[in-house]
Amino acid sequence: MWGQAQTHPNTDRRVKTRTEVSSTRELAIVQRTESPSESLATLGSLGCDRDGNIYFATADPYDADSVHKLNSKGEKIASFRTDSQSELKIDLALNFAIGQDGDLYDLVFPKEANRYVFAYKADGTFKSSIKLDPGFPWQPSALAVFQQGTLLVSGMEYDRDHKNEAMWPFTGLFSSSGSLLKEIKFRDDEELHDLAASGDTRVTSATNPWANHAIEFSKMETGRDGNVYLMRWTNPAIFYVISPGGEVVRRFVVDPADTTFHPVTMHLSGSRIAVLFAQREREEALIQVVDTEGHEISRYRQSRSSGREKYGDLGLAFACYSDNPEQFSFLSSADNDRLSILVAAGR
Repeated sequence: MWGQAQTHPNTDRRVKTRTEVSSTRELAIVQRTESPSESLATLGSLGCDRDGNIYFATADPYDADSVHKLNSKGEKIASFRTDSQSELKIDLALNFAIGQDGDLYDLVFPKEANRYVFAYKADGTFKSSIKLDPGFPWQPSALAVFQQGTLLVSGMEYDRDHKNEAMWPFTGLFSSSGSLLKEIKFRDDEELHDLAASGDTRVTSATNPWANHAIEFSKMETGRDGNVYLMRWTNPAIFYVISPGGEVVRRFVVDPADTTFHPVTMHLSGSRIAVLFAQREREEALIQVVDTEGHEISRYRQSRSSGREKYGDLGLAFACYSDNPEQFSFLSSADNDRLSILVAAGR
C-alpha cells in the first residue's frame, strides 16, 4: 500500500521499486573503541552531533533516566539527568533531540497528565522545563528541534469518544515555551489510525491490540537544510519533510524490498539518510542509504565474522552516520561489559 512508485504534486517523490533495488554490500568493523568508564546498560534513544559525540539514553530502575554524551574515545563528557531539577518527579524519559548549538532536549513524562520537554546546555546543565500544551490529553513519542528553537513533536491524541480506544496521530509545531503554534496533518494519518482501530498486525501487537506502532515508534531528526525528517514505523518506511514553518515539503517512502523488515531508526548526515531495518524472526539487519528525496544510494547487510548470529556483528544500537567518509557507528558490549563504540564501513 505504501510501496507503489507514484508521483504526487508537491509532496511525493518517486523512489526505486522492489525490482530496482541496488546491490547489497557488506558492513564490516573498521574501528573498535572501548569506553574507559561506561558499561552497557538498558539503552534507549541514540544519536550524535556534528562533532562526532555520541549520545545514548539509559533507563535504570535504581537511578534517574539519563542521556549520556561520549566523545570518540568513549569518554563521558556530559550527562543529562532528569533529576537535575527538583520541581517535577519524572517517571520516564522517552526521546531526545540535539539542537544546532549542542543543547539537548529530552521528552519526559512526569507523575502527572502533562508532558514536558527538558532543555539542557551542551555541558549537561539544566536550562528549563517546557510544558507542552496542545489543549487536550495526548501521548507524545518523538521530538525534533528546529534551528529557531521551535519544537516538532509527534504522538497520539485520545479519541473524543472514550469508547474508541484507538488513538489519533497528532503532530504539532510548538513554541520554545510549549504553546501549540500549528497542528500538522499528513495524508497517511487516517489510514494508519484505521489500521490500528481494526487491529491490523502491521501496526499493532497481540499484547496491545489498540497500539499504533507506526506512530509510537516514529523517529525524527533535523537536517542541515533546516527541515525536520519524520519517519513512520511502516514498510516501506514513510518519510515526511517538514519546514520550520510547519509545512510538509515532501513525502517519500524508503523500501527495504522485503515486507518482513521494519525500520528501527534512522540518522541524517549532509544530504543523506541511513535507515536501519530489522527482520526479527530471522534476526537480520539491513541499512539502506537514500538521499533527502528518497532516492536509493546504497544498501548494506552486517557481516557475521565474529560468529555472532543475532543481527550480525553490529547489532541494532545504531548511533551515528557519517556520509564523508561513509561510516556507521554502533554501541556494543565488550567481554568485560564495558561499552564499545563500533565503527563500520562498506566493503
